[in-house]
Amino acid sequence: MEAAQDSIGVVVLEPNKQLLDKLCSCAQRVWGKYEVLPRQTGKELALAAQNLTAGLVIVRASFQRTGALIQNTLLDMYAVGTQILIIQDTPFRVSESAWATVAGIHFLSDRANDDQLHDLLTMALVRHCMPQLNKLI
Repeated sequence: MEAAQDSIGVVVLEPNKQLLDKLCSCAQRVWGKYEVLPRQTGKELALAAQNLTAGLVIVRASFQRTGALIQNTLLDMYAVGTQILIIQDTPFRVSESAWATVAGIHFLSDRANDDQLHDLLTMALVRHCMPQLNKLI
């Protein structure tokens, strides 16, 4: 629990201003704090991963986000306990109507409503405070 208190909470990688505002507003209400890394942030994310503990990283699944540096950094962050929330804006979504979670990796359709985002961020906060819930059994 002490480690959860020392983390920065949510890191948002999102270039779209309208979606960024929505994500940050909801993250602020649920987690109480967030950090924003705008477009072209592979280097910034890698630097943040080396120096900070993040509870959750929110990133869109668009093809622009498939750079090797971002992928490797997200994998490294996940390996040390950071949860990943992937907002799916690609043609092949895990689910159109609800969010899905697999061991600390969360999938949310870009068509999800505010209540679904709020519920998912709340569940991610609980899992952050109880990291044993993020492990595959």
